[in-house]
This record gives sequence, C-alpha cells and structure tokens, in this order.
Amino acid sequence: MGKDRSEKNKIEEKSFEDQVEGRNAVLELLESDRDVNKIYISDGEKHGSINKIIALAKQKKIIVNEISKAKLNQMAQTENNQGVIAIVPPFNYCDVDDILKTAKDRNEKPFILILDGIEDPHNLGSIIRTAETAGVHGIIIPKRRACRS
Repeated sequence: MGKDRSEKNKIEEKSFEDQVEGRNAVLELLESDRDVNKIYISDGEKHGSINKIIALAKQKKIIVNEISKAKLNQMAQTENNQGVIAIVPPFNYCDVDDILKTAKDRNEKPFILILDGIEDPHNLGSIIRTAETAGVHGIIIPKRRACRS
C-alpha cells in the first residue's frame, strides 16, 4: 500500500494544467481559439498528423521546438504523448481594462503582477497559480514568447 501512495504522489506532483498531449488533442487545440505558448515535438521522422500540427502552428505563429524523444517523454504527464506536447497558458488572456474592472468590481485597489523573462513554462504556471491565491487581479506577460526552453 505504501508503494501505491508514493506512486500516486509522484503523479500528482507532475500534474500540470498547462500542457496538452497527443496528436488529436493538440490538433483540436490548434483548431480552437485557445492560446498556445509553444509546441514540442519529438525529432526524427515526421508523418501523418504531425505535419498538420506543424503547419497550423506555423500559420498561427506558434513556436515549435523539436526535442529528443527521451526529453519529450520526461516532460509528459501521460505515457501516450504520441510525440507532441503543447504548452498552454493555465488561464486565458484578457485586456488590462478587464483586470482594472475586476478590481473595481471588488472595491479593491488593483493588484497587478508584471512578468517578463520567465524561461520555464511550468514556473510560469506556478507563479500564476500562486498569484491567484495571493489575490492578484491580473498578470501582465508577453503574449508570445513568454517562456523559452
């Protein structure tokens, strides 16, 4: 029983809401209006829907990074990433006016966090989740290229 609990904790620790895995899931994501920060694909042979993912990403000006299959598997939350992982913002983008309106609606002084140069998408997600619990009304980040690998 102790072994099962430690395995469950490892899975929970690795669970992020800011990535989408698998060819069909990433393709659906690209066809939706949701923002995508970056896409990772495994290097090597490109066939099937990977080519469509790359083309859609290029069309939407989304960064596509080719990395080793081992590194991709290390990043993955599941064992069936099918050679592709998309990093998405854990929350939707809005205008600064929306942030200020939220503060005004709550009768609070605006509490805005401005971030730049965050390199790890998982760190960005953690900062956003922490800011939310601290009562931040909004976070300003670059819409594209907010994180680099």
